[in-house]
Amino acid sequence: MIGWAIGTRPMNSEILVRVKDLKMHFPIRSGVFSRVVGAVKAVDGLTFDIAKGETLGLVGESGCGKTTAGRAILQLYRPTAGEVEFRGVDLAKRGPEDVRRARRHMQMIFQDPYASLNPQMRVGEIIARPLRVHGVARNAREERALVTELMQKVGLHPSVRDRYPHEFSGGQRQRIGIARALATSPDFIVCDEPISALDVSIQAQIVNLLERLREELGLTYLFIAHDLSMVRYISTRVGVMYLGKMMELTTSDELYERPLHPYTKALLSAIPIPDPPLERQRQRMLLEGDLPSPADPPAGCRFSSRCPMATDQCRAIEPEFREATGGHWVACHLV
Repeated sequence: MIGWAIGTRPMNSEILVRVKDLKMHFPIRSGVFSRVVGAVKAVDGLTFDIAKGETLGLVGESGCGKTTAGRAILQLYRPTAGEVEFRGVDLAKRGPEDVRRARRHMQMIFQDPYASLNPQMRVGEIIARPLRVHGVARNAREERALVTELMQKVGLHPSVRDRYPHEFSGGQRQRIGIARALATSPDFIVCDEPISALDVSIQAQIVNLLERLREELGLTYLFIAHDLSMVRYISTRVGVMYLGKMMELTTSDELYERPLHPYTKALLSAIPIPDPPLERQRQRMLLEGDLPSPADPPAGCRFSSRCPMATDQCRAIEPEFREATGGHWVACHLV
């Protein structure tokens, strides 16, 4: 376990979210008496800071624990262990009422705009729901005015407020989800792969909208994704996760120009280059095998079973997540 990853945040910045040694283990039960026989270690010791006003990108393969980490930070899952500080308060140690009050300032944009909206509610009601739950609007007139303002802010015409979600396209539904997340004027938003279910032509529009809202409203994002090219565009810093662990964390430009961890290099080598001659010349770093089960992770480094550079030390000893250079953190014996 390490201390706060101080070097991984921008200098002279206010820290809004602090995560220290966060763990989220789900018990595996078996037998007639449902005895616990093991645990799925979805998140197994994350430590990082998120500065106010920045966007921290979190990337990795499906099943690496990105979404679980986001939900545990918002206390949608109560962490198995570790600390999650928001504005200096450790939410992991607070009761349900304290968490409910804090959640007004911490919201989430979900991955699937088709599943995250109640099909039986009109759009205006969906956006107004957080206003009622947290007592933001004082009366029906103010509530309607706020819903109108939110719809306009995300690029939806207020005249469609009485329609149902099935009457909208995927991109429009995600705009509804963004408006709902903005309803309580949050400081921090977890964006859980908000563009992965959308057409490529719409993805850039949603990312540009999120970036504009961040600048206008002073928002802070944890942007979870598997599209590294899009993460580079929107993120201040990027963290690379693998099997519940953070492999590398640094600024966006540093990660893409000077990656240190073999897993990061493999992910970056899979991004196509829009230049056929360069694409043909470069060497890809192909990973063999499938992602191991988080219920039975490899000994030593989590990546050792697929890493082409792994040594006996890698297979026996877990590497420390340490600062290799100024603000560039990595968990690898070979760096």
